[in-house]
Amino acid sequence: MTWFLLSMAAAFLMASNSAYMKRFFSDVSPWEMSIIPFFYIIPLCATGMLFIDIPEIGPGFLPALVWVLPVLMVAIVLHFRAIHMSPLSLTLPFLSFTPVFVLFTGDIILDEKLSTFGVTGMLLVVAGGYVLNLDSARKDLFGPIKAIYQEPGSAIMLVVAALYGLSSVGGKVLILNSSPMFTGMVLFGLYGILLTTILVAIGKASFRVILRKPLLGMGTGLIVFAEIICHNLAMSMIAAAYMITIKRMAGIFSVIYGWILFKERGIRYRFAGTTIMTIGAAIIALYG
Repeated sequence: MTWFLLSMAAAFLMASNSAYMKRFFSDVSPWEMSIIPFFYIIPLCATGMLFIDIPEIGPGFLPALVWVLPVLMVAIVLHFRAIHMSPLSLTLPFLSFTPVFVLFTGDIILDEKLSTFGVTGMLLVVAGGYVLNLDSARKDLFGPIKAIYQEPGSAIMLVVAALYGLSSVGGKVLILNSSPMFTGMVLFGLYGILLTTILVAIGKASFRVILRKPLLGMGTGLIVFAEIICHNLAMSMIAAAYMITIKRMAGIFSVIYGWILFKERGIRYRFAGTTIMTIGAAIIALYG
């Protein structure tokens, strides 16, 4: 069950970093918010490369890296844009939809097929998304559906879930063609360098803002670095869909953070919705 504990740790760290960024960096732009954690892991990734064994690189590594990196860039930028503009407990739980998208990306890339249980899990995830917004439907049965479209962060996070579904499968390809630690150091080290360079060059971010809170920046860098290690080690031990589904427990942690740290309302509905979504995701992973 080591993979399960690592996946849960990755879920907790993911939710923790989202809460950390919303608490300490909500005054910066979403562009800069998406850079800061990964800018501060560049030296950590570089140092990590000195202490890991360089594996034999398989033929599928570079082709996968070419498309996984830009997909991941877009996903993470949109991820932070979502939590920047909307309540944490109404955005991060929508990442529970990722296993639904993995069913389709897995079919294309890994030749995985849908099953009856998989479809059941998908329906539960959708039902959980409905319950998540139930506090807005006291006079309108279709209120939650409207809220998903009216709440920009929730809509964006649905797109993020789809992109993570694609990049997660691609990340598994990278690991299979190298090693978990090598993949983590290379992929996210390059992410930090490239995204920082691009956004600073086009004027969407500035080093003045990125370096304004160095100690807090190092804090988020350490959280993300630990998440990457847990994520990739767990991914190497179990099927990608299993690992990603357990990691989507981050939705429940985000609801707790939203309630405790940000005094967000409607938590009882959001917690119930997140729980249903997580159950659906678990069915997909275990029986889909």
